[in-house]
Amino acid sequence: MFSVKKPLKILSYVFSALYPVVVFTCLVLFKVPVRIFSLFVIGFAFVFFLAATGGKDRRQTARLFASAALFFAAGTVCFITGSSLFLKLYPVCVSGIFLLVFAYTLFSPPSMVFRFATLMDKSIVGSPSEKQVRAYCRNVTIVWCVFFILNGAAALTTVLIGNDFLWSVYNGGISYVLMGLLFAGEFVVRKIVQKKQSESTS
Repeated sequence: MFSVKKPLKILSYVFSALYPVVVFTCLVLFKVPVRIFSLFVIGFAFVFFLAATGGKDRRQTARLFASAALFFAAGTVCFITGSSLFLKLYPVCVSGIFLLVFAYTLFSPPSMVFRFATLMDKSIVGSPSEKQVRAYCRNVTIVWCVFFILNGAAALTTVLIGNDFLWSVYNGGISYVLMGLLFAGEFVVRKIVQKKQSESTS
């Protein structure tokens, strides 16, 4: 039986990824009035809400509900004030939320990266290298926390500068490139660490 949930989730993720581009295109290029665009954002908040309802993956559901709340709040405030400022704070809020979630797991182990690792490879738990993996994943989680701090600060700076083009380019492009580089860099470092561990145990 066809379910509308999956297309809604895909639409939600695409909208989140392209949000800065959509804002720039509508408000700067097409000169859509802020209040009209804010209604569009509120509408998408309901799309996120519908995509989140009834989900079995609690983490995914929580992310969708958080996005729905952020978009609804931003759209509502912008409709009331007629200012696009709060629409542009969305990337800052996202970095802040990720920072809080990742940092929380540093004080309430296991770390977020270790949780991801065990989802991909359940054999880690109980293995001889579990302690080393936990320590490595904790360090990677700290690196991601630093990234979210710097990325959030950069995103906030683009808001305060007030240059719509710069805001769109950074939040809709550069930040994703930096994230991809961090993923790639961590992958290389992980392979090096795994190689050294295998050599030391052989």
